[in-house]
Amino acid sequence: MAIILNIQVYLCMFFAFLHTEGTRNSNDNVKTIQNFLSHPGWNNINDVELIKYRNNQHKLKDLIVIPVTMLNCDNCIQQIMLFLGCSYANDLDLINYSLNKFQQHCFELLDSSYVRAHHCTITLLTKMIEIIPIAKCMRGALDAIKKYHTAIRSSVKRKRFILSRLLTNLQEEEILLTRLSTSLLPIKDVLGSINQILLSRSNEFKKDKSFCELKQLNFDSLWQIWNTEFNTPIVQRKFQELFIFLSDKISNFILTTITKKYFELGFIFDSNTSQTFLSVKPSTSDNHDIAQNHSTNFTQNTNYVNTQEAIQKNDIITYPSIQHTNNVEIQEDIRQENNNCEVNDDSDVLIHYPKGHEPFNKYLN
Repeated sequence: MAIILNIQVYLCMFFAFLHTEGTRNSNDNVKTIQNFLSHPGWNNINDVELIKYRNNQHKLKDLIVIPVTMLNCDNCIQQIMLFLGCSYANDLDLINYSLNKFQQHCFELLDSSYVRAHHCTITLLTKMIEIIPIAKCMRGALDAIKKYHTAIRSSVKRKRFILSRLLTNLQEEEILLTRLSTSLLPIKDVLGSINQILLSRSNEFKKDKSFCELKQLNFDSLWQIWNTEFNTPIVQRKFQELFIFLSDKISNFILTTITKKYFELGFIFDSNTSQTFLSVKPSTSDNHDIAQNHSTNFTQNTNYVNTQEAIQKNDIITYPSIQHTNNVEIQEDIRQENNNCEVNDDSDVLIHYPKGHEPFNKYLN
């Protein structure tokens, strides 16, 4: 009987040991994680004050300076994922806020011009689809870090990882957004669907941000700054339409995010497999230059651009006369709106839809 009890005690101790953060990692993994954290980009993540992990609060600067060992490697990996996930969540939340303001602007245009509202909505949908490749990279980055964690147990697999659900949902929305871009629904309904998507994302951000204490960033103040900037005569002449200005702002922010929080952190993107890996070499000035080049090549040669081209090809096949592939053409279409209405007066044969309920594809012909 005593032997059986001793065996049970030993088993309990063994499983308790497995569920602690004291699990030893391999020396190769330790070197990789240490080299990974040596990239200077980690010193530039300044939007996360601290993370909450295992009932304790941790700061990123402490994680960077503490040597990685075989005993604390798994613990470091968990903290890295939380810090990076919190920073990604903050960036995606800001983009989501900008898209929400974008959607409101498109909706307001319905009162003055269906053509402008349509072009605004097309531009908004294109911008939302642009985010999907970035979401894939973020997911790939977090998964690449997680692969070096040794404790792969069923309890860990069931645990919610930061951004896991949101990034999955973002990728699954690609089909829906593409369908909306060629939808027969009224413009108002398309914008309503977009609003529901953005609202769902916002709710997920709140859950993920519960792991983080972020530096306070007033999104409303940023929106006021953008409005002030757009209303200057020089900027207004350049962009002419607020939604084109917003599209440009969001594109620049996406490029900055992928540069600063992907390539400069030591992630490597394999364009052949669309997979992300950690750099196993220590950071050098040469690596930094390579990161800059990778960032440029990524935005030019990956599905970031291919996604937009696929949408445009689909639109052209479905509606041969569609020409909304660049901002210049969009603005030219808008400038010609009144003239077209005067010259092509088909009021006798056109169906008159209630205000706000005209089909989304009306101006695709």
